[in-house]
Amino acid sequence: MWSPKVKTIDALERGLVTLKTLQELQAASLHDLHLHTGIAKATLLRILLTLERQGLIWQRLADGLFRPSYTLQARARRIDRVDHLIECAAPELDQLQSRILWPSDLAVRRGTTMALCESNRTRSYFLVNRDKLGYEINMLRSAVGRAYLAFCPDEEREALLAALRAGQRPGDERAHDGRYVRQLINETRRLGYGSRERNFGGSYNQSRAQYNDGLSALAVPIEAPDGSIAGCVNIVWFERLFKVEDMAARHLDDLRAAAARIGERLSVE
Repeated sequence: MWSPKVKTIDALERGLVTLKTLQELQAASLHDLHLHTGIAKATLLRILLTLERQGLIWQRLADGLFRPSYTLQARARRIDRVDHLIECAAPELDQLQSRILWPSDLAVRRGTTMALCESNRTRSYFLVNRDKLGYEINMLRSAVGRAYLAFCPDEEREALLAALRAGQRPGDERAHDGRYVRQLINETRRLGYGSRERNFGGSYNQSRAQYNDGLSALAVPIEAPDGSIAGCVNIVWFERLFKVEDMAARHLDDLRAAAARIGERLSVE
């Protein structure tokens, strides 16, 4: 977790606590806020005046209660679901890396691909090559793609496979092979995690013989509160060191626990 060696700003913290409390209560008097925050009323009055001038709160005339502004709540509703997922996942990825040392990535579905949206590779004990955020990952051949495909709702899976078959992008040809698709879904579900196709070396459409990043990976889904799959989180390591089964035996429980905690954070934050 980010912990720079500098002091926090007490006045700002009190202001944010007040705003957060008001968002939770939805309507509150000065006395209510004092009871919930423990902040002195004189200080609260200055905070409330500042928040009002910034358009973040307003005071209802009928009863004098303070309320969060509509624009503030509208902004909150517009926060991208991916940003919310990343915010919830970041502390869990940090803790996961500290436990297992090997790095992890967070990926979400973007159309017919998986997109890298967060990674702790920069903090990993092991120097593993770092893909850029937004990097497109093959759905049928990667660990995160297979985990997503196997565990997403049936209707979504069928629509996704139809889109892959209809597309002309190199690297998606295996979507036309029904036996291949059924096998990867069944195997992934049986194991409880996704792993890379043997011929996948990290490139979207090239074979391992053409491009090989030297890595291996296993991934599990993150279930959202509505039952959909919010994204997938993996563990990445140097392929020459461990087989997938060995890494699963060592670290799958940790990975699943991290994914579960991210899902829990999504439901409460």
